[in-house]
Amino acid sequence: MKLERLDWRVVLALATVSMLLQQAFSYVCQLAMPFLADRLAEEFEISRAWLGVYLSLQNIAAICAALGCGALIVKVGALRISQWCLLCMGASLFVTATGALWLYPLGAILLGAASVSTPASSHILARFCPPRLAPLVFSIKQTGVPVGSLIAGVLIPALLGLGITVAFLDLHVELDAFATAFVVGLIVYAMAALLEPLRSHFDSDRKPDTGINLAGVLRTMRYVVQTPELRDLSMVAFALGGLQSVWAGFFILFVIDGLDRSEIEAGTMFATASLTAIGARILWGWLGTALVSPRRILAALCAIATAAALLTALYQPDWAAWLILGVAILYNVTSLSWHGVLLAETARLAPAGMVGGVTGGVLAFTSVAMMLYPAFYGGLLALTGSYGVGFAAAVLPALFIAFVLALPPRQGSWFDLIAWPGLVRLRRPRAAAFGTILLAAAALLALFALLSTQS
Repeated sequence: MKLERLDWRVVLALATVSMLLQQAFSYVCQLAMPFLADRLAEEFEISRAWLGVYLSLQNIAAICAALGCGALIVKVGALRISQWCLLCMGASLFVTATGALWLYPLGAILLGAASVSTPASSHILARFCPPRLAPLVFSIKQTGVPVGSLIAGVLIPALLGLGITVAFLDLHVELDAFATAFVVGLIVYAMAALLEPLRSHFDSDRKPDTGINLAGVLRTMRYVVQTPELRDLSMVAFALGGLQSVWAGFFILFVIDGLDRSEIEAGTMFATASLTAIGARILWGWLGTALVSPRRILAALCAIATAAALLTALYQPDWAAWLILGVAILYNVTSLSWHGVLLAETARLAPAGMVGGVTGGVLAFTSVAMMLYPAFYGGLLALTGSYGVGFAAAVLPALFIAFVLALPPRQGSWFDLIAWPGLVRLRRPRAAAFGTILLAAAALLALFALLSTQS
């Protein structure tokens, strides 16, 4: 496809839409296992807490992939990497479809290794997008995540139990969890093939002679950690990525098993709440482009996400569906709507030619969170039998980074803010506000613990 003959606006639109779709179907793959977890647990007669182990293994692979993706993107091309990611994710679903439980760790590794689709798409957009439009364009691209949630929330429950009749063979087949995984994998492979016509133009900047070595990885991570603004963004990626992983991994299971609702109802709530995140991502991106600094937007999102997760922790089976959905929407417009603003700001701060690598370095912290949070949540679930405790415990990093982002970037360590002498050195109103927030969080956690013991 001869894209160089087209106006830059058309090329940017093609880049945005293609990367949005790539992101959407990548996220469908990531949600397939949480959707199928309840049925698979029954099939294999294992605890539902096994999902936390699967997600943790997935994110160990994601950390390794994110750390080394910068040089690989430059060497192979960002569009080709995006296609490889879709192929790996589809393969992970084919592994699920085998029904061989001992192979599932391989599926988790394939799924995690494919997480570099986000740095790859950031590399493409940073190349074709004017800096002044970056927050909005990156936010539009990142609506692929809620679009993927919407697709998964409608497609996977619809496929489960779908009957297929072949009249001339006198054959009727109903799709179970394994067949559903296989069909979704085929759809994702088709998406990878549709990207091929764009490759020659989008990957025209690739450098096949680029070397891949550990020194380059360490240099990139050192730059991310030692640059105050990027370090703060990394912590945002950790805190909100963790809340997102808890939502994606356990909300559906919470509604089905904890609140005794049907798969269709759980999927509808999940899809509806995810739909609202599409508008929220575009809104935050527009605000970051026109009115408010990205840092302030991310601070507000962290603070509100804390409240949303605590309200989710308080879910009870007798709650009305509209109330459960309302809290789910608040969760989605905060904990699942930060990506575009963060990625645009990361691209702005990255040195020329290092957008993919620096983005991968920042998002490695998301992968760390997505490894730790589900494992921690699964452990709490196994110990307490409560789906709410994990949501309540997951808010603490987001609460802390909301406070950090309310201040200018610090050249020194964050940790003197935690110690009381460092807190005293701040202006009294800020110290009082921070103390109030901590006390309020502690009170809410104590209230939830009391309610849990009485239920």
